[in-house]
Amino acid sequence: MSKIAIVTGANRGIGLEVSRQLIKEDYFVILACRSEEKGKLAEEYLGSQSRFVQLDLSKPEDISNFIDFMKGEYPKIDLLYNNAGLIYNKFELTSEGFESMIGVNYFGAVRLSLGLLENLETSHGKIVQITSLAMYLARKFDTEDLHSEQNFTPASRYNLTNLLRSMFIVELAEKTSDLSIKLTLAHPGITNSSSSRPFGRTASVNSYYKRIWTDISTGAAPILKAVSDTNPPSDKTYAPKIFGVYGDPSIKKLSKLAYQKNYREELWDFTLEVLNLNLN
Repeated sequence: MSKIAIVTGANRGIGLEVSRQLIKEDYFVILACRSEEKGKLAEEYLGSQSRFVQLDLSKPEDISNFIDFMKGEYPKIDLLYNNAGLIYNKFELTSEGFESMIGVNYFGAVRLSLGLLENLETSHGKIVQITSLAMYLARKFDTEDLHSEQNFTPASRYNLTNLLRSMFIVELAEKTSDLSIKLTLAHPGITNSSSSRPFGRTASVNSYYKRIWTDISTGAAPILKAVSDTNPPSDKTYAPKIFGVYGDPSIKKLSKLAYQKNYREELWDFTLEVLNLNLN
């Protein structure tokens, strides 16, 4: 029987490539995508070992419905790859009043991961959370004004989302150490996909990015390594070896802020309060 994987944002780029490679490894892949049209096209492309299920990570009701669907249809999940996210998005608010990158990249992934812990525990599964070494550029940890337009830039907020989700995975691994679930992070580098291209950059900066982009298969490699390793680290990230851009997958340290236990506990408490969750 095939193993069950969920890939969010599976309709293009790295999500689609990872899904394709997982199918080769005998996974049945749930393609969790916001766009019905693009999700169905991905399902048609990938074939019978995939199934599109609609999921908009900016909408709590969508996440709740998706979790309920998975509990009913697929009580055992072997892999959750949190791939979906916004990159260098302009300032927008979700229906809950969250800044869009914080709402989707962080709170959306957290809601989904926590909601599927039981399914993952049943099959001794794994969570692979996409991140970026852009977390190094987040100079401070602060839960104040996460959703304010004041001092907002697409790059600084994107950097912060990567710090937050990395911190959360480290803390979640500690909180669930009694469960048989593995958690890890993976940074794909800078790939030549539309979702990786910076928003609102100057022509000269965009020209620089074009020179260092790698292909999709190179970007997928750290994620696939995180999936295949039997004992992945929860406090480090898989990433291309050379500057986090080129080369075979290697393991790299997170931002120094991610290793501050008091910051992680503050983020954990803040997150559960905002999402009105009680995991005790």
